[in-house]
Amino acid sequence: MFRGNFTTVISRVLVVVLLFGSVFVATSGQAVAAVGPANGFLVSPVEEELTINKGTSQTVDIAVQNPTNSTVVAETVINDFVASSQENGVPRILLNGDNSPANNFKSLVKPIPNTTLSPQQKQYIPVTISVPANASSGGYYGVVRFIPVLNNNSAANVGLTASVGSLFLITVPGNLIQKLDLVQLSAANNNGNADSFFLSGAVSSMVRLHNSGNIHVEPFGSVVVKNMFGSQVASYQFNNTDPRASILPDSTRKFVNALPSHFWFGHYTIDANLAYVQGSGKIITASAGFWYMPWWSLIVLVVILAVIVYFVRRLVIRRRRHHLQGGKSIPVR
Repeated sequence: MFRGNFTTVISRVLVVVLLFGSVFVATSGQAVAAVGPANGFLVSPVEEELTINKGTSQTVDIAVQNPTNSTVVAETVINDFVASSQENGVPRILLNGDNSPANNFKSLVKPIPNTTLSPQQKQYIPVTISVPANASSGGYYGVVRFIPVLNNNSAANVGLTASVGSLFLITVPGNLIQKLDLVQLSAANNNGNADSFFLSGAVSSMVRLHNSGNIHVEPFGSVVVKNMFGSQVASYQFNNTDPRASILPDSTRKFVNALPSHFWFGHYTIDANLAYVQGSGKIITASAGFWYMPWWSLIVLVVILAVIVYFVRRLVIRRRRHHLQGGKSIPVR
């Protein structure tokens, strides 16, 4: 997810490593593509979540280290990001040509000059975020990236292919709208797709939530699974990461949680009780059912039906013979 799950998803515990194509350093007219861990900078913090009032500014120092043995120039690039359409929490970086969101993070950041880093050098680069007095309330989301550019005077030719950066989640107070709606609750198969009938394999629960507000939210709550007799067979705390995963405004996010191993058989019910604002009373409740009928149970069922059919047929034939022997004529079909 960013907070919590910007791992394959947006997460506050994520180093944003963005591959935007290879940058080659030519030697004698030949382009050499470098591989290996020394292709980018080491950056911290990986995420900053700030609340900045209108008409004020705040500065954050980002530590950038050159892990190579060559002098490298760190070019700073500022981008907005939005949620991707994949519903997995991974951000979609808005590059040149992409339409900027209404709440434009890039417009809040003062220009940052390039920085020259000697081999193994670490330097703190100040990032100043200024919110105009007439700015819109809500969330502003962006990334400050550092792209390595080889110093022409460097003795070594090092290919640098990646950019890294720090994520920023900015809240501008005012008319903040927090609204989260349940899109779907269901069981899910091994591929993370919704399913309601299983013959084999593991079972997961799937929750899809849509944020129609203007600020990111962090849902939480509990999910309980009960069998056909009402007994609890599994439970877990929803979005129970530290920090919790966030859902960006105007986006849908899918949460898939593997259920513990169990002797699945019969009908089950998934009950979810979720919230997204502490102490607000805004609760989302929902239930969904699924069937789990292992292959062996179907084979047993077919055998039982075959045995029942066999004995019913024998009983019918025996009764017809009895009536015939009693002098009654019953047509045989």
